[in-house]
Amino acid sequence: MKNKNRNDRLGQLSNSLFGVPDDISHAEAVEDLEAASIDREELFRRMYDKLCLLARDYRLKGEEPPHRLKKALEDLRKSVGLPRTKEECDRQADSTVSKLLEAVKRPKFGLPKLAFSSEFRNKTSEQSAEDQRIIESLEEELKKDLEREEEENQN
Repeated sequence: MKNKNRNDRLGQLSNSLFGVPDDISHAEAVEDLEAASIDREELFRRMYDKLCLLARDYRLKGEEPPHRLKKALEDLRKSVGLPRTKEECDRQADSTVSKLLEAVKRPKFGLPKLAFSSEFRNKTSEQSAEDQRIIESLEEELKKDLEREEEENQN
């Protein structure tokens, strides 16, 4: 009885701090996990492994795992397990590609600004005034393109 009271009290505290689980949207839950630096896929994997062990214990006793446990395992298996159907494979591939694109688009803080080497530009052999002007105009154009791309990535 002591554990039940403790669990009820912890549940009430959690609800008062974070809100009732039904009141939290999927986007808010994802945002909270990201703010806590928790990788969703790793969380899914760990939960799936724990539930597999629990289901195995039922089966070793010769009992059928509860329906909700089987449903949770099936739902998590779609996220972390090997795909069983073409649709699951496509969904996992889309998810992986989306994550890669998001990682590439994130601003890279702490990286130094690109600088052009003046070694070639300052070389005097076989370089006319026209060549110098072309090099400088291309350099300016490239800088503008890089700045525009950096602004787009920040938005």
